[in-house]
Amino acid sequence: MSNINPDSLEGRDINNLFHPTTNFRNLIQDGPLVIKEGKGVFVRDHAGREYIEGLAGLWCTSLGYGIEELADAAREAMTTMGFAHLFGGRSHESAIELAEKINALSPIGKGKVFFGTSGSDANDTQIKIIRYY
Repeated sequence: MSNINPDSLEGRDINNLFHPTTNFRNLIQDGPLVIKEGKGVFVRDHAGREYIEGLAGLWCTSLGYGIEELADAAREAMTTMGFAHLFGGRSHESAIELAEKINALSPIGKGKVFFGTSGSDANDTQIKIIRYY
């Protein structure tokens, strides 16, 4: 049985979110760790306790939190063209420039860069390239 107030952030979390790879008995008993903010490699919970974020937000914040240069770059991108796909032969300058940088760093020399959204996407695309190319 949980002693967590259902109106608290922890209680609202338990009542509304599903947490993958989580021991649900412990979650209901102890409640979740509710993170409020981050700066660099540190995150702070809503009670003000600070932690080192050792998982990099599960791979999507590997450069840290609160990085002004990233915020500036994101703002610039969002005010000009926040997203554009590469399907059907379409392209855009950001994709071209990033592909050039990746190719320049590649140890195998010049290749083609594929921007995917997941490992499944990458694997599926490789099968299609082999099958249809």
